[in-house]
Amino acid sequence: MMDSVFKTSCHVHPPIRGIDRSFFIETIMAQYTIQVYNQSGFPKSYVVFSEPPTVTSAGSQVQVFTNAWVTFPSVRNGGIDTLVYTDIIDAYWGTVPEALSPSVVVHQGGVAAVNTSSRDGVVFQGTSPAGFGTTTGGVANAGAFEIKANTDFTSDFNYVFGMAKPTGTGIPAPVATFAAEPNDTFEIIPVVKFYVADGAFTQGEIIDVKAFTTVPAEIDFTGKPQMTATVIQNANGSFAVQYS
Repeated sequence: MMDSVFKTSCHVHPPIRGIDRSFFIETIMAQYTIQVYNQSGFPKSYVVFSEPPTVTSAGSQVQVFTNAWVTFPSVRNGGIDTLVYTDIIDAYWGTVPEALSPSVVVHQGGVAAVNTSSRDGVVFQGTSPAGFGTTTGGVANAGAFEIKANTDFTSDFNYVFGMAKPTGTGIPAPVATFAAEPNDTFEIIPVVKFYVADGAFTQGEIIDVKAFTTVPAEIDFTGKPQMTATVIQNANGSFAVQYS
């Protein structure tokens, strides 16, 4: 079973077990860097989050919530914090203490490494021990990965599904979350675009991206030869992005 237990919290995670990433490391060599440079004149906390994937079920759009993927707490003026990541993605499942909404934090769950190029899919078992089975190729639509839920749970279990990505430590953290429904199949198409905003969040926390008073910095390496994006918060609070 390619599955493991994690708990989302700021910078503290138990180890992920049972995930062989050697195939992905060998075949996906691109490595990207996001640097956040605080020139605001004040100590700041920052959050990195992703453009949400497109998720469909039976051809209908599914509501997707954005998670705080990586957090940089208390960056002093003149300070720099850095995230290094690759194209690797994971299917993930978790539990929530209440209905999905901003400020809710995803609790313990698990992940399975997936690859959209091979149209991977995983099946979720809701009864104990809950988790994903073996990853199977060729089951998802082009450009997507698939999560298929069994019939062995109900909404009372408070399960959620979504997409996760390894952080700079290599440990996956959720980037997008949606409600898990039994006996349903979800197609998830990732969007490779990231944002940086200022604010104090917990890793895995659902954030309201429309509530930011300062327009977040947008990072998109698509079609660019550069592999590093430096996000600068200026003295007027605005963001600028430089690629190198």
